[in-house]
Amino acid sequence: MAVDVLKKHYLNEHVLVRARGMNLCNDRAIEEYLISLLRQGNSLFAKTEDDQVAGICVSYASSPLDPKNLRNYAFYRQDPNTKDFLYFTAKLQETPNLWDIYKERKVYEVRMVTVKPEYRRQGLAVMLVDKSMAQAFDQGYKVVRMDCINPYDYKVAERCMMSCLTRFPLHKLRGANAPFIKKSSEHNCYVRVYVEARIQGDKPDRIRLKQRHDFDSLIE
Repeated sequence: MAVDVLKKHYLNEHVLVRARGMNLCNDRAIEEYLISLLRQGNSLFAKTEDDQVAGICVSYASSPLDPKNLRNYAFYRQDPNTKDFLYFTAKLQETPNLWDIYKERKVYEVRMVTVKPEYRRQGLAVMLVDKSMAQAFDQGYKVVRMDCINPYDYKVAERCMMSCLTRFPLHKLRGANAPFIKKSSEHNCYVRVYVEARIQGDKPDRIRLKQRHDFDSLIE
C-alpha cells in the first residue's frame, strides 16, 4: 500500500519525472528502491479510520556510502528513466556534503513526503515531518536534512522551523552521472536544502559554512 501511494503521489509529481516525461510507476527496480528505504523502519504513515494510507514521510539515516551505492545500483538498471532518477537522487543527496560539513557519520534524511490529494491542506505533511524530526533526535541523530525541490515542500520545512542552508537552481545539479534539467525548462525550479542540527559547541551556521565551503564547486 505504501509503495503504491509513493509511486502514484510522489513519483508522478517529482520535478525530474515531470520534466523528462518519465513513467516509473511500473518499474520493478524503483519499487525495490522504495522498499529498501521503508525497510529501515524510520518512515511514518498517516492513516484513515479504515486503515488506508493518507500520507507518508519516508526517512532514513544515510552515510557517505549511500550515494555511491545508489549509483552502483543505477548502473546495472536497464531502463534509462530508472538510471536517470537514481543518478539524480544520488547527486542531490550529496549536494552539499553534510557528512563533511557537520563531521557526522550519519545524517537523518527526510527523503520523501507525500499526502493524497483528498487529505491535503490539513497539516498532515507538517505533522509527519515534525514527528520524523523528533524521532531522529530521539534516536540520537544530530543532523536532519530535507531537500525541497517543488513549490510546496519547502513551506513544510519552514513550518517545521528548519533552516535553509543553501538554495540553487536545478540546472546546476550536474555531474558525471547526473541527468540535468535545462536552464530554459519550465521545471527549472530551486532546490532548497533545509537542515535542523543539534550540534554541541561550535555549531556551523549558514554564513560561516558559506565561507568554509564553496557551494558552487560542490554543486558542479
